[in-house]
Amino acid sequence: MQLTRHSSLLGLMLFFMVIGAAPITQPAYLAPDAFDFKTLLGDPPADGSDGQMREIEALLQLQEKRTPEEIERCRDEVNAGAFIFADVMGKWFNPKDLPATAALMKELTAQTRIISSAAKINWNRKRPYVVDDRIKPCVELEKSFSYPSGHATRGIVWATILSEIFPQHRGALMARGREFGIDRSIAGVHYPSDVAAGQKLGAEIARRMLADPDVRERIAKAKEQSLAAAHH
Repeated sequence: MQLTRHSSLLGLMLFFMVIGAAPITQPAYLAPDAFDFKTLLGDPPADGSDGQMREIEALLQLQEKRTPEEIERCRDEVNAGAFIFADVMGKWFNPKDLPATAALMKELTAQTRIISSAAKINWNRKRPYVVDDRIKPCVELEKSFSYPSGHATRGIVWATILSEIFPQHRGALMARGREFGIDRSIAGVHYPSDVAAGQKLGAEIARRMLADPDVRERIAKAKEQSLAAAHH
């Protein structure tokens, strides 16, 4: 699917807002126009549909059951980057000790944000708390559209790329990456279908990233550096 000229320009503006004055190389296959979002993700439940009502009920149940620990985790994740995975990797997993990993993840995160932001424009889905005021988010409200979830997208991209650098931690990384997205429903700012679509988009973005020889080379360098840091 081809995005409108307006959408493409918006994606470009978002790109430079995210990465600042030092733009990175963005492979053509990671440009928003290279994604057929509608075919890849499908449509979310329509406003007023039984599917939407079931999702709202699911969110209300999550809201009723969420614990103080979950609320704290959701709040910590709002503006988190890829090093949120230190909670499963250990304190040695930090940008200071792993500069190659930090630089790679920063760039791939910027690219992921462009794509997920462009995807949202295809549906302009309202956030669940805008549709039903019984939903009380435990985190700050979002101005962007709801479908797909950007957090869920990034969580899967991060987990997949980090699993290439740290294959011995793949299971824990992927579980944490999925949790990162699911927490947005627990927090009350995304429908479950937003999260599922974001995770699917994240998997496709990661697949394309891993097909890039430059990314593979940088993963190898990050892996070499990480081995030294892990045994420091």
